[in-house]
Amino acid sequence: MLARMRRIDVVAPRVLVGRTMRAIHRAGVVHLVPFESPRGIGPATFSESPDEARDPRCDAAYQFIAELDDQLGIASGRQVERLHGPGYREQGPAHLIKTGPLAALWELDDPVLFDRVDRLGPVRAETAHLTEERVRLNGEIARVDSYRNLFAGLSPVLARLPSVRGYGSTGVVMDARYRSVLGAIRAELERMTGGRCEVISSDIGLDRVGAVLIYPVRHAAEVRGLLGGRDLEEVSLPEELVGIPFEQLGPRLVERRDRLVAEIHRINAEFAVLRARHGPEIESLRLVLADRMAEARALESAGVSDHLVVLSGWIPDRRVDELCDALAAELGTAVAVVERGLAREDRSEAPVALENGPLFRAFEPLASFVVVPRYGSIDPTPLLALALPAFIGLMVGDIGYGLVLLALLVAIRARWPTVPLVRSIWPIGIVAAIATIGFGFLFGEFFGEVGDELFGLRPLWFDRREAVGELLVLAIAIGIGQIGLGLLLGVVNAALLRHRRELAGRAALLVCVTAIVVALAALFRFIPAEAGIVAVAAGAISLVLLVAAVGVAGPIEVVGALGNVLSYARLMAIGLASVMLGLVANRLGGLVEGALAGVLVAGVLHALNFALGFFDASVQGIRLHYVEFFSKFVEPGGVPYAPFVSVLGHPAGGIAETAGGT
Repeated sequence: MLARMRRIDVVAPRVLVGRTMRAIHRAGVVHLVPFESPRGIGPATFSESPDEARDPRCDAAYQFIAELDDQLGIASGRQVERLHGPGYREQGPAHLIKTGPLAALWELDDPVLFDRVDRLGPVRAETAHLTEERVRLNGEIARVDSYRNLFAGLSPVLARLPSVRGYGSTGVVMDARYRSVLGAIRAELERMTGGRCEVISSDIGLDRVGAVLIYPVRHAAEVRGLLGGRDLEEVSLPEELVGIPFEQLGPRLVERRDRLVAEIHRINAEFAVLRARHGPEIESLRLVLADRMAEARALESAGVSDHLVVLSGWIPDRRVDELCDALAAELGTAVAVVERGLAREDRSEAPVALENGPLFRAFEPLASFVVVPRYGSIDPTPLLALALPAFIGLMVGDIGYGLVLLALLVAIRARWPTVPLVRSIWPIGIVAAIATIGFGFLFGEFFGEVGDELFGLRPLWFDRREAVGELLVLAIAIGIGQIGLGLLLGVVNAALLRHRRELAGRAALLVCVTAIVVALAALFRFIPAEAGIVAVAAGAISLVLLVAAVGVAGPIEVVGALGNVLSYARLMAIGLASVMLGLVANRLGGLVEGALAGVLVAGVLHALNFALGFFDASVQGIRLHYVEFFSKFVEPGGVPYAPFVSVLGHPAGGIAETAGGT
C-alpha cells in the first residue's frame, strides 16, 4: 500500500539551524522540499538566504580530503574493504559507526572538524611527493621500455657496429607510412656532420619503423633541432647510459628497469603504510564532510526570517512521532514540528512511499521499476506479489525444477548472506520455487515423466502434454480475469483521484470489454443465449459512451484490451515448451548407451531447460504485468520518497544518498 504522507515544517531558532539540520539528517525520515510561505503570509517574511547555508571552508575541506583519498587509492572498493573489514562493501558506511571514527567525527562542530582536516596537511604533502615520484619513475620505465623495444628491433645491425668514442645516438620511432622521411633525415644529417654519421633502421612490429641516428656528440643540439616538428617519437637514452657501447646497452637497460621497478615497489609500500595509518580517518572525514555539504545545500531551500529557520518536507504519517522524539531528544522544546493543512490538489505533490508486509516488500522494486504510481492511487505491489510467482510456477510447473531452484537459493543465501542483490532476490525466488513445486504436483511432473516412472507420480489436475486445449483455455481465462481486474482498478483509481472524464471513459471501457466477453461466451454456448443478447445491448451503449468520453481512440482501446487478453496465451506456450524439452531430455538420455552417459545427456538438457524455463517465465511474467495489466490502472507520475539520510542515521544509506539530499 501507499503510505499516507504529511506535509510538515520544522521551525527552529536561527541560532540552532546547524544542530536542527543535523538532527533531521540523522533521523533520515524527511523528504525535503523547497520552502513555500503558507497562505496568508507574505513572501517578504521569509526572504533572505541563511548565512549558514554555505561555508566555503567545507567545500575546500572536502576537496582536500577527496584529493588525498584519491592519491592514497582509498576510494576503491578493495582498499576500503582492507581498511574497514570484509563487511564494509555489504554494510556500507554504517560499518564505520561501531568500528571506526565516523561516529566521533559526526559529533564535531565545523571548526573542530576542519581542524582535523588541516592536521592531515603533512600527510597530503607526503602523498603528493610520493605521487610525483611515482609518476616520474613510471615515465622513466616507459622511456627505458621504448628504447629496449627499439634496441631489440635494431640489435641484429647494431651488434655489428664498432664502439666509437665521441659519438652519440638518438632513437626515433615512426609510423611505417612515413618510412620515406628517413631518407630526408639521412641527407640532412650527412650535410650537417660532413658525412660522419650513420642511420640504421628496422621494422618494429607490423606498423612501426625504428631508427638509430649515430653522429658526433658535438652535433647533438643540431640533431634535436633537425628532429623537432616532425611526426616522430624520439626515444632518448637515459643520461647514465649515454656513451655505453651498443653490445653492453641491452643488459644495462634491463638493470636500469629493474632498479626503477624496485623504486616503484618501495613507493607503493609507503603508500600502503599511509593507508593503514590514516585510511579510516580519511574515509570517515570524506563521508562526514559530504553530509555537511548536503546539509548546506538543503539549507539553501529553507525559509529564513530574522529569527527563525523553517525546513519543509514530507514524511510518512507513522514516522511523525519518531521525528518529533528525535528532535526533542537533541534540541528540547526549542524546535517545533508543524503539520500543514493541505487542499486535495496540493497532495498530488506528495512523494510516494510504499509500505507493505515483509513478503510483499520484496516485490516493491519490481512494482515501481517502470513507473512510480501517483500518490493517492492504488499500489500495484500486492497484486504483482501474488500473481508473478503463480505465473512462473504455472509456466515451469515441475517439482524437480522447483526443488533445484530452492536448493540453489539456499546455497547462495548461505554463501553471500549480506549482499543486497541476494537479499532482494531471495524472497521472490523462494515464493516462485514453492509455486513451481505446487504446480508440479498439480501437473504430475518431476523432471518431466521421471516422477511417474520412479514412484508413480500422477497429475492431480491435468497432464500438460496431452491437455493443450485445456491449458490454452486456462491461460486465456487468466488473461480475462487479470485484464478485467485491471480495468476495474482503473475505474477505482480515477474515482480516488477525482478524474471525472477518465472515470466515465474507463467505466465505459470496462462495460464494453465485459459485454464482448459475455457475448462470445454465449456464442459458444458456455452461458445462456439471453445473456449474450443483454451483453450486445450493453456493449453498444457503452461503446457510444466510450466514444463520447474518449473520442475515436475509444474503440482502439477496446481492441487493445482484447489483444492484451490473447497475450496471456504465452502462459500456455512457454509451459508447453518446457514440458516438451523435459520430455526430449529424458528420451535422448534413454537412447544413449550406458547409464552414466545417459544421465549426463539428460542432466545437461534438463539444466538447459531449467535455465531457459525460469528465465523466460520470469521475463514474460513481468512483461504481462507491465504491458498488459499495469497499463490498465497504474497512474504514472509519482515522485519517489527520498528521505534526507545520513550515513550515521540510516544504516542502508550511502554516500550517493547522502550527497543527493533532496
